Amino acid sequence: MKTWLARYATKALLLLFSSFLGAVVFATSVKAGEENFKDRELMLQLGSVAAFVVVLVTAADAALNEREKAKARQQVARAARTLGVTYNSTLQPLSTALGELAQQYAAAFGGAAAPPALATAQTAQWTTVRTSVLTGAAVLTADPDPSSGLPRARCSYYRLETPRTRHEFTLDDWAGASPGPRTTIDGAAGSHLLHDILESRTPFHVGAATGYVSRIDPFSPTYKSVIAVAVAAGSEEYGVLIVDAPLETDLTAEHVVLMQSVAGLLAATFALTK
Repeated sequence: MKTWLARYATKALLLLFSSFLGAVVFATSVKAGEENFKDRELMLQLGSVAAFVVVLVTAADAALNEREKAKARQQVARAARTLGVTYNSTLQPLSTALGELAQQYAAAFGGAAAPPALATAQTAQWTTVRTSVLTGAAVLTADPDPSSGLPRARCSYYRLETPRTRHEFTLDDWAGASPGPRTTIDGAAGSHLLHDILESRTPFHVGAATGYVSRIDPFSPTYKSVIAVAVAAGSEEYGVLIVDAPLETDLTAEHVVLMQSVAGLLAATFALTK
């Protein structure tokens, strides 16, 4: 309350002072226009000084308004981050549990081949969920481009190939900023995805928050921050979900939880439709 009163008292004082100076400018200009007034030059000087001070007061008021706007934007961003953390912290364990249930159901009842109509519907649902996850991750992580409004982040799903001893992952689909990601990750990078992320179920976060660099392309001109999370349901391991963005500060710890949440939904869908 005191902060509110102080802020608006300052603005009221600036308005009153500016109005007073405006009256001074008007009065001095009137007196300076009188031919018989002997101190016309003094009035002109006073009017000029008053006009200059009016400009300074107006600039100070504008700066105060901009500072308040910036503070309001920061408060909104802070509230959004807090809400995001709360939402993702709730969704992440739910998506994990859903994936485990889906895998258990598929293991118990998925032995027989699905009828053609059901298989077609399952493929369609898998495609819908995968597209929604990839698009949502690209939109909900890094801020969009300020001029075009398009996503600056890029999200990809890489499928683990069999046998797993090949340490090879193939691009299944992606969404977000161009250019598109590489089609295959293998070799040392594939081993990193398999052992450090998928098998250990441990997210890997590249960027300013961790100081890590990409194991796939450390010198990439396209992205400087990366989050990679496992796509797994129960004991089944399907692949890795990766989001990347241009700046080191684009992806935060909150985004790690978001990626785990959507990866869980993707894994649950995979378990029920494949």
